Amino acid sequence: MEKICIIIPCYNEAQRLDVPKFREFVREDERFDFCFVNDGSRDNTSEVLRQVVASEPERFLLVDNADNRGKAEAVRSGMLYVASLGRYEAIGFLDADLATPLEDLHLLSEEMDYKPGVQVVMGVRLKRLGANVQRKAYRHYLGRGFATLVSMLYRLPVYDTQCGAKLFRSELVPGIFKDSFNSKWLFDVELILRVRKDYPDYDKIIHEVPLDTWIEKGDSRIKFTHLLKMPKELFNIYCRYM
Repeated sequence: MEKICIIIPCYNEAQRLDVPKFREFVREDERFDFCFVNDGSRDNTSEVLRQVVASEPERFLLVDNADNRGKAEAVRSGMLYVASLGRYEAIGFLDADLATPLEDLHLLSEEMDYKPGVQVVMGVRLKRLGANVQRKAYRHYLGRGFATLVSMLYRLPVYDTQCGAKLFRSELVPGIFKDSFNSKWLFDVELILRVRKDYPDYDKIIHEVPLDTWIEKGDSRIKFTHLLKMPKELFNIYCRYM
């Protein structure tokens, strides 16, 4: 059985991290381990995570960053740490609020298992019959507009860059995560562009998979000031990769 580790970036998550769900999941599924990354939280997230790891030291890992670096660097530090251990066939990341439930990790892993050559799997928030995708209308349309802009600007045939559920073959991780990102919030776009730069057949080795469940949580960490910075960040990404 190929082992998989999932990075969970955490910033001030002490009150909302659903620890019992993580414990139940690893006890029922031996394939998945988790690496929690404390991103310089100002509450007692670090203490909570240390207790979580102590409860299941064989299944839970911890990267405890003293200063707040943003989600991009939290994910990057966790991905590089887990890759350095050399014991996982695939490494991914998932948002701590579990808007994507842990059970949907199976959709991502099965895409790699049953389709030879797939190196990257990205979850897609696609509202459709048979799926439970709950998102405020204005956020949905903003998201679709952003995705269309990204697709046109960078010539990427991608539906949903910003979904927080992604999985990578371990051998890709050191190369595409070695450098810091230009953006704290648009790093997902950079990741796809980095894969395209290194792998001409990127459109074959990256697969998007519609999630069965995605439920928007009320406490969004993206603020209005971040939205104001996005045009500049998109431009910087364009200058670097195009």
